[in-house]
Amino acid sequence: MFQPDVTRQALVSMSRTLHSKIAAWFLRVFKAMPSICSTLLRILRFILSLCVANSCRKYSEPGAVHNICASSVPSLLGQREMSGVSPSHMHPSLNLITDASRGTNPTAQPHDSTTGKPPVHFSQYPASVQSPAERPHVVPCRPLPVPASPEQVVAHRYGERPLVGDGADSDRILKEGDMSYDPPSLPIGWIKCTQPEGALYYLHGEKRIITDLTESQQLLETSDYLLDRARQLGLPFHLDVELVITEVPDPNGRRDFGYYFVDHRQRLLFWVDDYDLSKIFSNVKGVTARDHMKQAVITQYWMHIGLYPNRRELKADDYEELRNILIGAIADAATSQTPLAPFDLDSMIRMLDLVEKLEGSIGKENPYGVWVIARFAREFSSSRFINFSGRPCARLDAGKSIYAPHNRPASSGSSSLIRIIDLFLFRSASGHLEELKQMWVDQIVHYPSWQKYIANLTSDWARFTIFSTVLLTTDVGLLAAPTLGGGGGGMTAAIASVYLSIFFSVASILTSIQLTNRVSGKEYSSATSTSALLTRTSKSVFGTDSLAIMYSLPYAFLVWGIFLFVLGISLLVFSSTNHAMLASLAPLYFLLFVCSIWPSISGRGAFEMFDKSWWRRSLIRGKSVHATEV
Repeated sequence: MFQPDVTRQALVSMSRTLHSKIAAWFLRVFKAMPSICSTLLRILRFILSLCVANSCRKYSEPGAVHNICASSVPSLLGQREMSGVSPSHMHPSLNLITDASRGTNPTAQPHDSTTGKPPVHFSQYPASVQSPAERPHVVPCRPLPVPASPEQVVAHRYGERPLVGDGADSDRILKEGDMSYDPPSLPIGWIKCTQPEGALYYLHGEKRIITDLTESQQLLETSDYLLDRARQLGLPFHLDVELVITEVPDPNGRRDFGYYFVDHRQRLLFWVDDYDLSKIFSNVKGVTARDHMKQAVITQYWMHIGLYPNRRELKADDYEELRNILIGAIADAATSQTPLAPFDLDSMIRMLDLVEKLEGSIGKENPYGVWVIARFAREFSSSRFINFSGRPCARLDAGKSIYAPHNRPASSGSSSLIRIIDLFLFRSASGHLEELKQMWVDQIVHYPSWQKYIANLTSDWARFTIFSTVLLTTDVGLLAAPTLGGGGGGMTAAIASVYLSIFFSVASILTSIQLTNRVSGKEYSSATSTSALLTRTSKSVFGTDSLAIMYSLPYAFLVWGIFLFVLGISLLVFSSTNHAMLASLAPLYFLLFVCSIWPSISGRGAFEMFDKSWWRRSLIRGKSVHATEV
């Protein structure tokens, strides 16, 4: 009777034994999975390396197009489909990139140069680049990088800033006791830097690569190619050589890698391809000497230092050189009417004071001090290049041209127009035209003189507004006088003259207000914008004559208003029938009229014109004939 129970127990026992064996088998399989996966990964990596080696040998043959990737695994950072996200939000993906071919792994490190010292100093180790014999020919994954300049880095950094998108928000809840604010980790060797203006860039301490970009893998591939080319050309490689990689637009609207090398010992830039130096000449014509071209390259060098000032020491030689330049420029501005310095006297005094405060930072890493020195040195270096400093034809006077008459930039504009209009503008237009020519020589604007000129214009226009307002009030009061019919009489010549005086007074006020508002705008805010304004104006129909005429209008309208007011008063006075009174007033009136126009004709060539006039020559000829007859 107990047989069924025994059979049931045996079955249960067998089932349990079977389940335990199956579980143990699955456990052994799961434990063996990592080794199986590792083996499969090694097999796949070996197959990929064989494919890459075959493709590199295929495309490195003569005549092949060198635009094939050195690695068949694309960089995750190169996939920038994160629309609406700024670089600061896009860059955390750097910790997903590992340089597998170099056997490195991303690890957390204090890589912000403003918060902590990185484990790898920027100029601590020489570039570890394999020779061509030790590795396959390196081919960048983009089209070949093209030569670039710091000016193009400026255009890329300041002109193409990404925007923060709506989806850039993240979790703002801070866990209890959490004090971690470290940024995401970067691939080994890369350091995050923040320029004093706030721009973010990265540098590779071992390879000495600097970039604003985030394509880590492609940057290393491109740098290997460029360093390979530089070694083949026998170019210098020491601790003071850097490689900068940026993005530049090509003629088809695509974005390609651009590059340039920097040699800090010589303060020069160099390239491994042919480069047209006229791209950095700032439209300066007649640059033929090599040492003169070198000054343009030095200007680009200081621009580079200003773009990437972090992890650099403030050098004593740079400090002393800039300090002496400022002292000499201040002396020149204080003793010369036409100094060549790119800043006015007050600005240079403040600049010298600021530079002297950096003396304590000499020999120390101070990105702000290096940035200040570089910004100032760049401006003075550019001034030396523009003025042909050190050349036989160097410009020594800011108001004089250094070009031969047939080589001078053509300045459009009709001088005959100025001569005609000047008669109605009381010779003020010709005065403004001469000042414009003194400030804009050889298509180069001397900005300190321009600033002083605009400040004087603004002050004059403010005074003209006050005078015109007073004249307008006087005209309105005169019209209400009983002598003129109290405003209820008929239209006479005197009344018409007073009305015209009112119109000119209002025109003077309106032009003064509009011109004051215009010169305070963006067109006059910098030397670059001012030069663009003058260039655009010189190519117009009337050239710079139009600017001279426009700046003369407030003064001319005010003078015409005063003249018409005096004419109305004169018509009213000389309409009297008292001949004795008219005879006594006429000489005084004529004397006042001559004295009033004397300032306008004196000192402007009026007497020279009189000496050359036919009337004076005929007068002298008549006197000589009379003396001969006697």
